[in-house]
Amino acid sequence: MGATGETIVWSPVGIRHARVIPLDAKALVVYQQIHSNVTHQIVFRGSVSLDLGEHRFIWRDKTLMPIDPAQELENTTTIMAGE
Repeated sequence: MGATGETIVWSPVGIRHARVIPLDAKALVVYQQIHSNVTHQIVFRGSVSLDLGEHRFIWRDKTLMPIDPAQELENTTTIMAGE
């Protein structure tokens, strides 16, 4: 249920392989000064385009929500996400 009582339904849009890095204590302190919800860093090969509020990532038994816009560097795209 959403905040106003409506039902929210998420549909898969694709499968992408990525490296998911849980943040250690030091990184959590740094990122939580900016965004309190950041818990993971997701690194994709190549370019990834997404709208922050419209996508979620499923990793193991966790649902991760993108927090910051994607950062592209060389041939990778990094997205900071939180549970």
